[in-house]
Amino acid sequence: METVIVALDGPESERALPAAQELAKQFLSRIVIVHVNQLIPGARGGRFPVHADEDDRTARLHEIVAELRGQGFDADLELATTSLGQPATIIARAAERHGAGTIVIAARRHSGVLGALGSSVSARLLRSAPCPVVIVTPATTRETFHAVNRRQPAAA
Repeated sequence: METVIVALDGPESERALPAAQELAKQFLSRIVIVHVNQLIPGARGGRFPVHADEDDRTARLHEIVAELRGQGFDADLELATTSLGQPATIIARAAERHGAGTIVIAARRHSGVLGALGSSVSARLLRSAPCPVVIVTPATTRETFHAVNRRQPAAA
């Protein structure tokens, strides 16, 4: 696995980072953070980010990449902006482009109806990704992901 894609879209999604870091460590992989800025139509044909704090989110992503590099990871940031595309499709295409071995994404808590319809980005990624998808649940903590000490085979 040469590349681990980690999809981030705000503070809550940063829960996916420990899993991505652990996978990258175990497989000596590069980490590519993918962020999709979704635009909505505004007055007079203008388009505006779904999140009013989009500039802050982007700045935080640059900080995360710098932190990862400071920890010795080969890390990059890929930003995409769309008013039509589904984030899951954009993330899946990034995984294809980078030859990713896995995609890591943090699941959000959705209402029963939204969850039942399977309309979350993580649910869509499960159907469209070109590689395995690791979904970090809301209950997952940083301590969940750590290197497993592999036992040496016993001498014969």
